[in-house]
Amino acid sequence: MADHATAQGRVAAVAAFKQTFRELAPYKHRYEVFRDFVTMAACSLHNSFHKEPGREEEYLRIIAEYKKPDQFAFQRLLGCLVAALDEDPRDILGPLYMELEIANKDAGQFFTPPELSELMASLTFRDELSKLENQPFLTAGEPACGAGGMILALVKVLITAGFDPAQKLWVQAIDVDRMAALMCYIQLSLWNVPAEVIVGNTLSLEIREVWYTPAHHMGLWKYRLRRKEGSTEVTPDPKKGTREPVVTAPASEETKLAPVSTSAQLGFDF
Repeated sequence: MADHATAQGRVAAVAAFKQTFRELAPYKHRYEVFRDFVTMAACSLHNSFHKEPGREEEYLRIIAEYKKPDQFAFQRLLGCLVAALDEDPRDILGPLYMELEIANKDAGQFFTPPELSELMASLTFRDELSKLENQPFLTAGEPACGAGGMILALVKVLITAGFDPAQKLWVQAIDVDRMAALMCYIQLSLWNVPAEVIVGNTLSLEIREVWYTPAHHMGLWKYRLRRKEGSTEVTPDPKKGTREPVVTAPASEETKLAPVSTSAQLGFDF
């Protein structure tokens, strides 16, 4: 009954998202509206915890292009997304992007259905959980993360097994497409997953932007990861936070905390 109620709530929230989206800013192309929603939602989630002037400026520049009623509609869209994600860690934005027929099919964009991601995760990742008997947490690298569907499926496996992902998992997620990477960032942030989301190219090791989820900062993962590598650096007071770059090169001090995963698929302890 609980699973049925959860599914019903998710379906209702997704339907409300679609309806609001279709009515929002008819004077703009649907792709542009979706992209702007994703960008502003990511900037809002990021700056609610870690202020960054560049991202605040980007948010204000985008929102100024919309009429007042549409500005409020963007807030409703985020509320619908939160409701859809509330009970179950699964990709909501990827399927929405496909269903709304604004995905770039010419670029080969395709988001794995959540049901398939969950099946793959249940068959593949359960063996990884045994590592938590001998180590404090898992690290996972996703070199082509899309909207984060496989990562969210892994999160569900962890939760089902009784683990708290905020304490037992750190993720590096990479995608060459900025909007896809930011969709991943939004959903991992809302599920309190510690993560480093990179807009860049796994094959060429290009890094254009780095976004850290609030859980990364709150859990002091910068220092937990360095201790794993043998660093003796003292962990600071959590109230003081940690510094974060906005646009970074591979030599950035923050990105040195974990190498860029070069695997072709989701891998662990890279």
